[in-house]
Amino acid sequence: MAIIINRRDPFAELLSLREAMGRLFDESFVSQELAAQPRGAVAKLMPIDLYEENGNYIIRAYLPGVKAEQMEISADKNSVTVTARVSEGAEEGKSENLRWLMKELEHGQVTRTVSLPAPIDADKVDAALEDGVLSVTIPQAEEARPRQIAVKAG
Repeated sequence: MAIIINRRDPFAELLSLREAMGRLFDESFVSQELAAQPRGAVAKLMPIDLYEENGNYIIRAYLPGVKAEQMEISADKNSVTVTARVSEGAEEGKSENLRWLMKELEHGQVTRTVSLPAPIDADKVDAALEDGVLSVTIPQAEEARPRQIAVKAG
């Protein structure tokens, strides 16, 4: 008669720190739409760069294959929203004989709203699309810009 001893690892059932922090972040900060996606699903996000230069905020987003007429940009007091319709590509409308071997490129509508640290002049927001790179220039509102005050000698 053989005796089998199974060792139990008490830490095996605990979440890794990375998983725990990921869940905490998802539950606390991520929009409900993204949090509802199954684990491992590719989120439809629009990665951006955001920086400030000469009293303007600049947003740069990579949107390869998206045409200007497939984009919509709106601005209010201190936020800008970019929405783009990413088409399925050359495969759209092809025959039923098409058999996917790998499909990782996302398609559909992507939206990104950026909250800015100071009020903006929504009437002067400018956007340009060149080679799949969207650049949005967002001027700060005059009241939000720093001013130099001259000191008068008395």
